[in-house]
Amino acid sequence: MVNNAMTDAQASARPDYLQADKVSTVRAMSLYGLGVCVGLVLGGIALFNARGTTTNTVPPENMALVNQRPILRSDFVTQLEDETGIPFEEAPLSEKLRVFDAMLREELMVQRGLELDFAETDQDARYALYAAVEQQTIADAAINAVTEEQLRAYYEEHRDTYMSRGVMTVHHLLIPATTATAEKAWDTGLQAVQALRLNKPLDEVKQAHGLEEADFYQRDFYYSASYHLGNELYTQALALQDGEVSDPLLLEDGVHLLQMVSHILPQPNSFDEARKQVEQDFRDSEKARLMDNMVEFLRERATILISEDIAGDYKPEDFNQSQTP
Repeated sequence: MVNNAMTDAQASARPDYLQADKVSTVRAMSLYGLGVCVGLVLGGIALFNARGTTTNTVPPENMALVNQRPILRSDFVTQLEDETGIPFEEAPLSEKLRVFDAMLREELMVQRGLELDFAETDQDARYALYAAVEQQTIADAAINAVTEEQLRAYYEEHRDTYMSRGVMTVHHLLIPATTATAEKAWDTGLQAVQALRLNKPLDEVKQAHGLEEADFYQRDFYYSASYHLGNELYTQALALQDGEVSDPLLLEDGVHLLQMVSHILPQPNSFDEARKQVEQDFRDSEKARLMDNMVEFLRERATILISEDIAGDYKPEDFNQSQTP
């Protein structure tokens, strides 16, 4: 009993902050201060080791830090193997040092270019940056696997695109403006058309009516015939079938006639025939879609001011690559 009494007396004699069963302002403030100090220490450690902060150590995934910008170890290995054709483990130290020095020089020059703002002032640098962002944006579309279902759906949606090429063999005949008045040349042209439509031999009609063979286009694809004939004559040629003769057409250099020898119209290609082109077109459309999405994202976060003379007419959606026919 005496010992217990002494123990209670000793406990009651202690300061409040040493007695766990009593509230102590001193103890509470001391623990609070200790917690703040620990928090500041931990925060400081995290701050000075965070990404983007200055550090005097090179992380294991990097070969070097140049002004805190990393030269990645993976890039170093890839460049060494690409340049030497030797597996990294087998490459001599001299080659490793040479490639490393080249990468170090490149990083220094790139940083200097950014410092001089070449991305803003040098057109080649701007093109290179644009191309780099574009390639990064469309990378997935270039390498991702494409299913047969996706290709068939794309083919059905754009079936009119996949046609065989039209081909024509046509005589292009001319009554030169230098040989007769426009009225006389026109009348001669009408007579020549009538004779040809009566299946008289071409050579006979040419001789009888003074026709010149401006050209003879044999198995011309449509795109080539369009270039050779010009828009007006090409439009006439498209309407002609085998053996037909066009109406005369008066142009500055005289009266023109067309006699179609053979006209092979474009025919739809089956999916199997067009598959290779379908896949290429599908990938191109996906690339365009990704680029449109990226540009739209950049537009939304940018502040763009447009001059008044075109602001009312400019509609970004009109220029979306993925909607271009």
